[in-house]
Amino acid sequence: MAARRLIGYQVKRLDQLIEATFDGAIDTAGMSRREWQTLNTLVGDPGADLVDALRPFWETTDDSVGAVTDALIAHGWLTREGHRYAVTAEGRAAHETARHAVRAIRRRMVHGIDEREFAVLTGTLDTMIANLESAP
Repeated sequence: MAARRLIGYQVKRLDQLIEATFDGAIDTAGMSRREWQTLNTLVGDPGADLVDALRPFWETTDDSVGAVTDALIAHGWLTREGHRYAVTAEGRAAHETARHAVRAIRRRMVHGIDEREFAVLTGTLDTMIANLESAP
């Protein structure tokens, strides 16, 4: 029987695999992972504060988010008026293409895990995160 790995290793390895798998799938849709996250955020919430909304995914700053939104504008997927962004029809089509790839990855990732097991897993991770966030 193989030795169980420590939680830190498992979480880090899973994160690496998620990043690599998503990067490959999103690349085939013609966008980077950061572009996907930004476009997906704006499709779901056009008025989102992007720096705050994207912070869980990467170290966000106005400059880093600005570089991604500039790229999305250059693709023709976003327009900008003042501080507001709007997803164009071309952006919605690109998002839909990428969304199919993302759904396939998510299905693959949870294959063999039933809803109850998934709820226990995510609940446990939430508790661990909260425990460490509240630590002095």
